Amino acid sequence: MAKKSTQRRMFLRELGFLEDPFMSSADPRFLYLSTQHGNVLDRCTDAIEDFRGLAVIDGSFGVGKSSLALRLESIYRGLPDQYKVIYIHTASYESEYAGLQDMCDAVKLPRRKGLTKQWREFENFLVDQHGAGRNVVIILDDAQLLQPPALTLIHTIYNFDKGGRKLAQVVLFGQEELHNKFAMFPEIRSRINQWWSLNPLSPEDTIELVRFRCQVAGRDDPLIPSQSGFLDVYEVTQGIPRQIVNLCSHIVEILGAQKKTSADSAVIEEAIKLYQSSRPLVTTLAPRTSNND
Repeated sequence: MAKKSTQRRMFLRELGFLEDPFMSSADPRFLYLSTQHGNVLDRCTDAIEDFRGLAVIDGSFGVGKSSLALRLESIYRGLPDQYKVIYIHTASYESEYAGLQDMCDAVKLPRRKGLTKQWREFENFLVDQHGAGRNVVIILDDAQLLQPPALTLIHTIYNFDKGGRKLAQVVLFGQEELHNKFAMFPEIRSRINQWWSLNPLSPEDTIELVRFRCQVAGRDDPLIPSQSGFLDVYEVTQGIPRQIVNLCSHIVEILGAQKKTSADSAVIEEAIKLYQSSRPLVTTLAPRTSNND
């Protein structure tokens, strides 16, 4: 594994990269802000800075939710005099109490026995932050993992306000299952100020994503010189950013092995085969029929 990692670093340098442009982990520096991603980010910042309380961003896997959440976190982490950020990367809470304790841990508040005492601890924290002129921003990623009983956590936080301003602004990022979760609690759904959905990229944005990530990693020359090559990438990945990154990672690997500097049709075809063979197989079961059929 170490040898393979060393080899990859070597051919990345040979290709003109200072770092890996197609890492699988979410890095806000590599987030390509398409028109829709930029709009959602702007609206999130508006919701936070106008003290609106609660916003939700949903989308299918791989469309950039986690990268956007991390970008949002980095914006407000950089303003510690004005904002206090609580970022939870996996909000898989089974209960209100579990979620509340995790948030208290994130800001080093003591754990208390009992839900009421823990809420009092957290409310005092919010009031203190407000008194210090800080807006508390709570970002919950993978929020589709919230169990229904834990949604009351969001409701209670929303109810804390002072002078017409919410003491904490909660932004949820999660998959489309969030719609079903909130449908079970219309009283909480009604509190959501803004709800946006992220979609796969267009062919044009697919091109720009690849170019952007290459430039951030230090390379200005096009990795895929032809329009047809980009269209192949788009058709195979359906414009899902995570899949685009995975496929381009294979392209870089093949370029390094073949000592080429840009991807022609043969390289792209080979990368597509590797990409498709590495994806998990999904088996579709035929519906059962009754014995009377």
